[in-house]
Amino acid sequence: MDINRRTFIFGTAAAAALAGRAAGSTGAQHLAKEFMKAGALVTTVCDCDRTRAAAMAKMVAKTQGAVCKTTPEFRDVLADPNVDMVCVATPDHWHAYICVEAMKSGKDVYCEKPLTYSVQETKEVIAAARKYGRVFQTGSMQRSSREFFTAVSLVRGGLIGNVRFVDANFGSDNNLRGGPSQPSRFWDDPKNAAKEGAPNPDVDWIRWLGPAALRPYSDQLAPRGVHRFFPNFWRCDDDLASGYCGDWGAHHFDIAQWGLDMDRSGPVKAICSDEPHSTNPLQGGRRQFGMRMIFKKDYGEVEMRHGPFRLGWGTVFYGDDGIVAVNRGRMAVWTGTGLVKPEPGIRAKIRDCKFMPEKIAAKGFGKSLNAALDTLQKRFGDVIARAGLYRSENHVKNFCECVESRKATITDAETGGRACTLCHIANMSYKFDTGFDWDPVNMEFANGTGKGIPLARVGDCNGWTVKA
Repeated sequence: MDINRRTFIFGTAAAAALAGRAAGSTGAQHLAKEFMKAGALVTTVCDCDRTRAAAMAKMVAKTQGAVCKTTPEFRDVLADPNVDMVCVATPDHWHAYICVEAMKSGKDVYCEKPLTYSVQETKEVIAAARKYGRVFQTGSMQRSSREFFTAVSLVRGGLIGNVRFVDANFGSDNNLRGGPSQPSRFWDDPKNAAKEGAPNPDVDWIRWLGPAALRPYSDQLAPRGVHRFFPNFWRCDDDLASGYCGDWGAHHFDIAQWGLDMDRSGPVKAICSDEPHSTNPLQGGRRQFGMRMIFKKDYGEVEMRHGPFRLGWGTVFYGDDGIVAVNRGRMAVWTGTGLVKPEPGIRAKIRDCKFMPEKIAAKGFGKSLNAALDTLQKRFGDVIARAGLYRSENHVKNFCECVESRKATITDAETGGRACTLCHIANMSYKFDTGFDWDPVNMEFANGTGKGIPLARVGDCNGWTVKA
């Protein structure tokens, strides 16, 4: 692939925090480096924090040996005819607007996950990708990892029969890193308000907020200087994101969706969690795990449950005659088990690979993962081939190749949007402590349920309304 003739804008656009997948300078620099490895010329860093913009541009210029500009205004970038591609790595509340405007401007887009802040925004991004014919990649990079490709191929190829249950595990059940977002707050600790809210001349705060509600500046939301930590504060805020449902759920719900062949559909029902409500006042009394979704397949219903990450696996598929469990850097496959109904004791044994050890076809963790994947390829290569799945070995490279070929990426706007919708369904169930019926075709509530639950941002978004 030779895309050196193309220019590329890497940036957090109008939203500041060099955020998205990992937030802070570490994650953003990783993405910039991946694009440069793929042959793209990074011409501009867009960030409303001038300190971080300058640091990023310096790193890019040193790496690629060419000057990299900075700007706080994403619209200047979209108006630049020399820019072909944009990377949106902002906090979630800015994703959809910039993605849609970029596509209107004729740019191809790579956007970090979760794709949007709301279901309505998801629908607008999908509509824009179709309307303007742009190449789009959602940053759900697990689809470009061998263990997830192998796991889903075995499931889709029929190794374990029809899938009846799925576990999607992320977050914790006993602290601030649970599932749903949290009621908005201004300070990590009110006693620190003066320090955390002190003026920061390096940040255009109104630009950072954009479509979010006006609120005092907080360096918990837009950390001062170049930082290397995960932004739990904005990630868990109702008005800015969707908690760990949107963060890690965008990964593990996505693999569940892929395995169930639901990239163009979704569930028909959300079932309220029956786990205890949180007693942490910062979490607004919201349950942290346990909600379920029901999918309809031609052979019957599939139940997917959100569990805490202590269960060890990101996504687990339970079929009529086997189990496939996968997470980053680890995988295990059971065959010939008969149908296993996931229950607490069974989940704990599966976590430690102590469930029916004689039925384990292969397992691998860390350094032993590749050997396990090789074993699975050797034993079940016909199953993997029968699945016929899209294969990508590098998420950023796949996007850049598709920019050249004009073919669809492995996680296009609708695929990423459908996975993001699962995140929002889960977050809405927790936030409003309820279940509801769902129309997977139109992505809206069904049968008169969901009353009082908004599918779009409430208010006028300060004029930043997303429209394809």
